[in-house]
Amino acid sequence: MCHNITIPALLVRGAQSDVVTTGGIDELRERLPQLEVGTVPGAGHMIAGDRNEAFNGAILPFLERHMSA
Repeated sequence: MCHNITIPALLVRGAQSDVVTTGGIDELRERLPQLEVGTVPGAGHMIAGDRNEAFNGAILPFLERHMSA
């Protein structure tokens, strides 16, 4: 399914999400070994709505590491 994807990948999940499970993350990581996971404390499934600044804090370091200037 996504075995051809070789670019960096980020999954941002809310720590209180009832949708994204540890098992689901493990399954995705089997298909995308380069997967990085950012967990936002105090957020449910709708991270940007629950904790927008924390969401930004999870994605900005990833983008800084992987985007060329």
